Amino acid sequence: MRSAAALALLAIFLAPLIGQVAFAAEKPVTITIGALLPLTGDLSDYGIRQKATLEVAIEDMNKYLEEHNAWFRLALAVEDTATQPDQAVQKFNALVARGIKFIIGPMSSAEAKKVKDLATQQNVLLISPSSTADELAIPGDNLYRFCSPNAVEADALAKLMEDLGIKGIVIIVRADTWGEDLRKAVEENAKKLGIEVKPALEYNPESPNFGAIASQAKDYVDDLAKKYGKPHVAVVILSFKEAVQLMTEAANYKSLRDVLWIGSDATAKLATISQDPVVRQFAKETLFINPLYSPAATENQKRIAEKVKAMIKDVPDAYSYAGYDAVVAIALALMKAPPEIRNDPDKLVDFVKQQLDNGLTMTDEFAKLSATGKFPLSKAGDRATADFDWWIVYDFNNKWDWYLVGKYFGLNQSNVWYKINGVTYLDLVKQKFGQAKPTTSAPATTTQSQPQQQPTTAAPSTQTTAKEEKKGGGSNAALIAGIIIVIIVIIGAALALRKK
Repeated sequence: MRSAAALALLAIFLAPLIGQVAFAAEKPVTITIGALLPLTGDLSDYGIRQKATLEVAIEDMNKYLEEHNAWFRLALAVEDTATQPDQAVQKFNALVARGIKFIIGPMSSAEAKKVKDLATQQNVLLISPSSTADELAIPGDNLYRFCSPNAVEADALAKLMEDLGIKGIVIIVRADTWGEDLRKAVEENAKKLGIEVKPALEYNPESPNFGAIASQAKDYVDDLAKKYGKPHVAVVILSFKEAVQLMTEAANYKSLRDVLWIGSDATAKLATISQDPVVRQFAKETLFINPLYSPAATENQKRIAEKVKAMIKDVPDAYSYAGYDAVVAIALALMKAPPEIRNDPDKLVDFVKQQLDNGLTMTDEFAKLSATGKFPLSKAGDRATADFDWWIVYDFNNKWDWYLVGKYFGLNQSNVWYKINGVTYLDLVKQKFGQAKPTTSAPATTTQSQPQQQPTTAAPSTQTTAKEEKKGGGSNAALIAGIIIVIIVIIGAALALRKK
């Protein structure tokens, strides 16, 4: 009896230890993250950068998961949506058919709108890095967005127009979910400022007639210029890559070359604009200015940018970094998943959503690993706050390129303008429009040299990380050795008792 009792106690004692050894020896499972990206079509510039950045994110996070003996590793499956909502649905279904439950994308709001209900019905988690339509901000669904909604961008555009003394605008807009949503927000803000808004000139992105659009825009501009003067009139275009065709047509009209043009995040930094001789000259003449979501700078961004540039000879944009952060968020959430749900994909999706809703993107670990640092999510699962950079196409020092000329701070709704070659964007506006000195009361802007971006969250030093890795590896070896010794000692004791 004594020996039987001893063996029973031995079994009880060894059970958890043997379980740990067996668990440590298990081969990690592979979880594939899908990506619905516009590798072709009107947003292909963004899609190509996003794909490369996601590949870097998967590589980086797999290294992190290996260092922490995580129960899984990540793989990436990319599908091309061609910036087409219907194709996005097809590609979504293809990914789901492969058992994929976590998807980065789609990038456009029109695609996201088409896919989001399917995702909720099939409990697939979508994290879009760039969909901004306000109408998609719905609490409780399966669409999360690591970018801010259109209302925040519309605030930035309104502040720009106020600072530049704009009195009348003509809006040319792409007739889709994103375009209509942003147009409404821009119109609402402009009217609050007392700015006259002409009826919007909408176009079907599948069959635009930009010749007719440009002609009508010219008539609207002439009418507004008679009331307020050309310096106080602006054309606002809410377009994707097709803006190149629109601006090519608009360049034929002097009236349209003589007023300010304002773009959006969808035209900011488009290479097709800065590379086309006619369009870039038009952009320079009209001081075409575009806001682009500006996440907080971190040390990780520089490292990620170097990797991406080595892959595609281009650097990530702000939305690329948001995609990177989506991979980080999914990985960190899955690491916390309890063993009893790891074989249940639906429970894993619910668990990751719960982690996001409970503030995972505000944790120190997320800040350490992410590209944009900590940020809060709204109740709808969207990035709650945002700043915007201001970009223009110019030929400073005889080099055509996109130049960063200022920044809009969402928190206090103010602009800061940077000097390039001794001039600010406001100086260029004054030079172009003569008496176009802003007519609003002193704008809340300041001027400073273009700043060096500073990280908002301290990143860990390489030395610290290496030390932690070494410490983690040593602990595991000691644990296994200790278990073996304990097993030997207890078995010996049990045999001795049996002899007695």
